[in-house]
Amino acid sequence: MIQPANLKTGSLRHFAAWLAALFLVVLGAKLWVVQLFGSPLPLWDQWYEAGSFFAPWMEGHLAWKDFFAPDNEHRIFFTRLLDMTVISLNGRWEPLLQMTVNAFIHAAFVCALAFCLWDFLGRKNGWLVCFLLAPFYALPYAGENTIWAINSQQYFMSLCALATLAGLGFGKTGGARWWLGLAAAFAGLFTMASGFLASMAVAGLMILRSIKIRRVEKENLLTFILCLVIIALGASLNVTMPDDLPLRAHTPAEFISAFVRNLAWPFIENSGLMCLVMLLPLALLAVFYFRKNFPEPRAAEFLLGLGLWSALQSAAIAFGRANYGDGFPASRYMDVLNVFVIAGIFAVVLFAQSWTGGGISRPLAPLLPLVFAGVIFFSLGKISQIVVKQLLIPTRMMNLVAEERVETFMATGDQRELFEPPTVRPDPKLVLGILSNKKLQAIMPAACLPPADHPAKGRLAAAADWLLRISPAILICGLALFAGLCGLGLARKIPDLAGADLTGTLVLLAALTALGFVWSKSPIQRNTIERELHQKLAAYFTSVGNPVRAAIHEHKAEALKN
Repeated sequence: MIQPANLKTGSLRHFAAWLAALFLVVLGAKLWVVQLFGSPLPLWDQWYEAGSFFAPWMEGHLAWKDFFAPDNEHRIFFTRLLDMTVISLNGRWEPLLQMTVNAFIHAAFVCALAFCLWDFLGRKNGWLVCFLLAPFYALPYAGENTIWAINSQQYFMSLCALATLAGLGFGKTGGARWWLGLAAAFAGLFTMASGFLASMAVAGLMILRSIKIRRVEKENLLTFILCLVIIALGASLNVTMPDDLPLRAHTPAEFISAFVRNLAWPFIENSGLMCLVMLLPLALLAVFYFRKNFPEPRAAEFLLGLGLWSALQSAAIAFGRANYGDGFPASRYMDVLNVFVIAGIFAVVLFAQSWTGGGISRPLAPLLPLVFAGVIFFSLGKISQIVVKQLLIPTRMMNLVAEERVETFMATGDQRELFEPPTVRPDPKLVLGILSNKKLQAIMPAACLPPADHPAKGRLAAAADWLLRISPAILICGLALFAGLCGLGLARKIPDLAGADLTGTLVLLAALTALGFVWSKSPIQRNTIERELHQKLAAYFTSVGNPVRAAIHEHKAEALKN
């Protein structure tokens, strides 16, 4: 068993301050996306969730097996349990509240990932760990997960994978940490269909470790066997959906093309070349790991395990969704594709730490990962702009159409209003069945009830609305805390806070200023976006000869202006 690295340089109290800054930045950015683009109306798969899960619950015949029943290709036990809990505590089903809760879950995952990276890298350069992670989770390239309330499944899978790798891969066999990792590996099977890939990554890590030490230890063998059991169980739970078969890779060429594109993310051009560039840090780390005198085998194993997990996810996406998307992976998959890039960046950080004090001078060592990350951050910014323009804004526009159709139908009771296209996606017949279910009306969102009922919002809705309104302030507070910690560390020469070098601190301050400038270009309140979108919808309905609906959206735009 690889023993822990030397942790004497660490100060959890100092690092907690950086974690707080990271948490605020990620939370504020995600809530800002929810505030701008989230809908109070259920979105797409949530209508299916209402019919298959919420309806049996409210009708009194929900069984435990329903928690584990397939949802498309997945078994989303924890998402269903969370949704039921939030609705029970709130007293009403409100998608914006669910999105707010999801933002907290994802921000917590990011902090857990930061802690693991800091721990495995020797508990030093905490500022660098948090700074490098912030753009990956604060930029809106994975905004599809942020505004789909049901997509907490993505975050639960990532949490289980991290716990599996850190616990089952590095905990003492039979110890509390190891058992926690084993429980997380099993729980991952009920997050998403690819939840078993975390166990596959740990199995790969056991093979890697055995090759390095040139023997098979009993502890590693036991872990390996248990991983195989979980993998087999995950395969047995697999569900094939006929409607998804056209999306799969049908030839080896299609699979390889999609796999290379996924590994090249976030670069969407020259994917073959960029795939090699993104592979290079982890490939070099694997080579150095097998050297007898390599000083950080534990850190290398963790980074290689992270990279392997993300690569396996890329392969699963390439197989299952090779024919889905417009030239680059769907937004919702980017919250797992980014882990491969993160592992590569921190492989460069590990190289820099190993070289510090050697041929590369101390002030210049942190610049190596910062420069590498800077190139990636530039591409993250580009792909984020694409997602905002081609996904988030069009989705909000279609949601405004759906909200207007549901509002008009609930006010008039005329089914023709609900079926007049464009209308609620994915199917107005499904939506009509949900809206007409008398039992479900007890928990339905206010946007799905007749206006005469004047339904009161749930007990937690006011707090969620307040958090969404102040989301830009939360983000600014996080950025300010980052900058303040840098200034404090520079002034007081506090170990870890200052990064122990002037060059790195100045680069960090400059980068944070640039990121703050980019984020400041977004609208502060959703009214700004919605007014423009209502005006576009009014122009569209005018152009297709539907003056009644054009007038509705023109009126809504004017109301938002006033």
